[in-house]
Amino acid sequence: MSNLSTYSAYLLSAFLLFRFIRAYLGNRNSPLRKIPTIGYSSPLLSYISAFRFFTHSQRMIHEGYTKYKGHAFKIPMVNGWHVIVSGLKLIEEIKSASDEYMSLRFAADNFLQAYWQLGDYRHEPDFYLINAVRNKVTRDIAPSFEDVQDEIQAAFSDEIHIKGEEWVPVRVNKTSIRVISRTSNRLFVGLPLCRDSNYRDLNIEFTVDIMIGLSILQLFPDIMKPDVHLFSCKCRPTLNPDSRLVTMLISKVPRQMRRATRLLRPVIEDRLEKDAEYGKDWPGMPTDLISWLIDATPASKRTVENISLQILIINFGAIHTTSIVSSKPDKREVQCIASPAIPSFMNRFGRRYRPSLRRKAGRSLLYSVLKEASRLGGHTPTAMNRLVLKDFTFSDGTTISAGTFVSAAANATHNDESIYPDAHQYRGFRFAEMKSENGGVVGQSMIKTTDKYMLFGHGKHACPGRFFAVNELKTMLAHCLLNYDFKFADRRTEPPLQPG
Repeated sequence: MSNLSTYSAYLLSAFLLFRFIRAYLGNRNSPLRKIPTIGYSSPLLSYISAFRFFTHSQRMIHEGYTKYKGHAFKIPMVNGWHVIVSGLKLIEEIKSASDEYMSLRFAADNFLQAYWQLGDYRHEPDFYLINAVRNKVTRDIAPSFEDVQDEIQAAFSDEIHIKGEEWVPVRVNKTSIRVISRTSNRLFVGLPLCRDSNYRDLNIEFTVDIMIGLSILQLFPDIMKPDVHLFSCKCRPTLNPDSRLVTMLISKVPRQMRRATRLLRPVIEDRLEKDAEYGKDWPGMPTDLISWLIDATPASKRTVENISLQILIINFGAIHTTSIVSSKPDKREVQCIASPAIPSFMNRFGRRYRPSLRRKAGRSLLYSVLKEASRLGGHTPTAMNRLVLKDFTFSDGTTISAGTFVSAAANATHNDESIYPDAHQYRGFRFAEMKSENGGVVGQSMIKTTDKYMLFGHGKHACPGRFFAVNELKTMLAHCLLNYDFKFADRRTEPPLQPG
């Protein structure tokens, strides 16, 4: 055995012994011991369950939800425990918890493995600029949406090439993500950059790369991440020194960050120069995300690199979240074929449905169709993810210790038969037909979050971009209905859905 192999074996043995002793001593007095476990809970065997959770998270969460519905259960991870609550009461308590006790910001950092992939921004309390997205994007949806609608039409025309009345193949996942990227960036960066294929591919690839990177990094204990490989590479200066080695081997994110800076530099520098020369709200200033970010960023942080990174992260949120609804949950590509909408059908459709769609009841049907698709097809297993900063006790006496990751069981709730009868069946008008106790129609809006529908989270920390995302999806669906006929290439009548 070589010296390197011997050294590696000793290092691994020492690490496992250290983890065993630390876990044993820590678990003896931990309040988490009282929470039931899905999988193994012993210090070493828990790693088997941690790797199983990596590949079968939905299955393990559904198992816990079935066994401990209305209570908390925990699942081991490589770097600690993930406590998942179920039941409407406990979900409401996460919603109401103070940021002093449960942090969305640090949970997002943990999920993205931000320290290793993006850099050390822990000292910046509003790194994700939530308020800029919530206030500006939401407020300016209406005046900007004509541009968004124009981009949807142009993007579908470029992606689906139909000649005459022939049927043509369409890769639904790929097409929907490309359309979403272009459409979102019409509002984010404007023309002509939103139509630049290099820029469009950058945002899609960044979304994929950051997910791959975080998935791999989560497999390593934090103590091992600075030493994952031995080769030094030049990396972006904002990354902390230890993470440079890790990130260059595992994640393509730093390279994509440099690529974004190159593409966005001319636009951002022009905006910064005009902002410095003419002040805020200069004549002809575009109403887009770049302008909003410049306005929301402190002068000392107003650099091309920082603003480019913010645009990438917001694109990640837009593409990742919106594609959950617009495409399918498993890894197989849906193949459809499309043709121009049949004129005789469109005439009948227009006479029958257009008057209805102008009324509130008609619009609620469209919302209901989208919401039901997201409920049944949305593949995010958890929502309302938080990192516990101080020990927190729920009303049922369950105590979560500081440093623990806690979430609500979103997908299991969305597939609960006691909440949604025939939960595993697609019923497009399900939410439009829901009635309140006094007989009123409730539930059709995707924008309004509840403890029973958590695609965008719930409460004050719900996704701030959901207003734009839902209107974007609604417009995309309307465009497809009015301009194309679709059918599955394999003649099926329903898309394959990932089993719970």
